[in-house]
Amino acid sequence: MKSTNSKVLSFLWNWGRLILGLVGLGIVVYSVSEEDALLDTFLKVNLLLIFTAFVLTVLATIVKTVRWWLVLRQSQIDIGLQRLFGTYLVGTFFSQFMPGSSMGGDAMRMVETSADTGRMVTSVSSVVIERAIGLTTVVVSASMILFVFPHEELTGTLAWWLIHILSVVGLAGLIILRMGWFVEPMVKFLERIRLGGFGSKINTLSQALRGHLGERRLLTQMVVLSFIANAFTMSAAYIALLSLHEQVSYFAFIPLIALTVAIEIVPISPGALGLREATYVAFLSYINVSQAAALATALLVRGIGMALGLMGGFIFLARTLDSVSDSPIKGGLNARKTH
Repeated sequence: MKSTNSKVLSFLWNWGRLILGLVGLGIVVYSVSEEDALLDTFLKVNLLLIFTAFVLTVLATIVKTVRWWLVLRQSQIDIGLQRLFGTYLVGTFFSQFMPGSSMGGDAMRMVETSADTGRMVTSVSSVVIERAIGLTTVVVSASMILFVFPHEELTGTLAWWLIHILSVVGLAGLIILRMGWFVEPMVKFLERIRLGGFGSKINTLSQALRGHLGERRLLTQMVVLSFIANAFTMSAAYIALLSLHEQVSYFAFIPLIALTVAIEIVPISPGALGLREATYVAFLSYINVSQAAALATALLVRGIGMALGLMGGFIFLARTLDSVSDSPIKGGLNARKTH
């Protein structure tokens, strides 16, 4: 009975988020199209620049894969970069095209790596660390840019404050993960309410996270790779805006896009559907980007992500077919046919 109820709740949650995202996207598109010629904005897009943005996004994904590979290697897990890159793309596919699935992109990466290695805790912690450092460097780099290249349009605004606050929160979060604070009291509390098994898993995961964050050389390498990956990703978004013949300051644009990336982790809708478009329109208005251009940029960035997702979909299909062909059931059937 509990299993049935949980499945129903999961179904309602996932598809409810999809409907909410579609409604939100519809509202943004309707409000923008009322004031600006959205279609005309798309018609003047420079396809060569969009291809350049796609290449940069692929390069960013490769760098993120190397970052993830370093964490796994530190845990004596030997998975080839090609396999991990495919898994990263499979995660993108689930994020972009499987809104009704309970398996998000990061969760799918955890499952795939666990299946490859048989080490669930290490696989989960590697994805958590890779993701946490990536997001933290996004907001920290944005905060640094605002200090080094201040802009009157942004200084003192809500976006300005959010960027600095999120950078502090991100750094504090990494410190908490590294030190393992609050884990012991949490485990004891769970034991008191007869959830000791769950508390034990949290403790094991915390130890794995502390082990990863305790390696200074590994941490330095991951931070450097994160800045490189972020530079590729943010530049891809900037080039998408340039493809619409909008001219804005690069160092004013990057912090605002970094803020949208940070906000997108809120699980309101699958793939931040509607949320990304709304934040682009809202935040890019600070630097006088037209609403139509801001929305078109968000949709172009989403399109690039969907193209990566399609690549991941083909990889997922190929892996599924391989696992079916290698299954003992099929092998047994083939053996019967030969007899």
